Amino acid sequence: MPKKLSLLLISGLFILGGLYLYNKYKVAPSIDVSKLSLQTLDGQAFDFASLKGKKVILSFSASWCGNCIREMNTLKKIKEAEMQGIEIVIIDDEPLETVIKFKEGREYPFTFLKLEQSFPSIGVNSIPVTYFYNAEQQIKGNEVGEIDWLDASTREHFKQILN
Repeated sequence: MPKKLSLLLISGLFILGGLYLYNKYKVAPSIDVSKLSLQTLDGQAFDFASLKGKKVILSFSASWCGNCIREMNTLKKIKEAEMQGIEIVIIDDEPLETVIKFKEGREYPFTFLKLEQSFPSIGVNSIPVTYFYNAEQQIKGNEVGEIDWLDASTREHFKQILN
């Protein structure tokens, strides 16, 4: 009997540990972007409310993140043709100089912002994590991990979410 109880206890701990890790790394955290300390690449304070009236794709990303770079590159390819009228905002917690250097030469048609806090301090433990806001600045969806923007059904799905 004690052996069965030990096995049951160990199994329960594995399940709880798995649920904890899933929640931490695969579930987008609830973030009130209006309370974040953000700045533009020229060092000016940025207020998310200035985007009211625009549909927004907001992605927490970093220059060292391969998945983030792939996602930005695919978004760049389709932005002009299929994402007109949608503001794409990239938030990075790296030093401002790093963000500026990363953006230089890439010609991304996005708004890059520097987050004053670290990602973990606001609950972002896995990147990229993307949020979709309608024109009234209501969150309509989110996604943790790289989004395959080259897939037509994926693009259609997220366009519908933004409406």
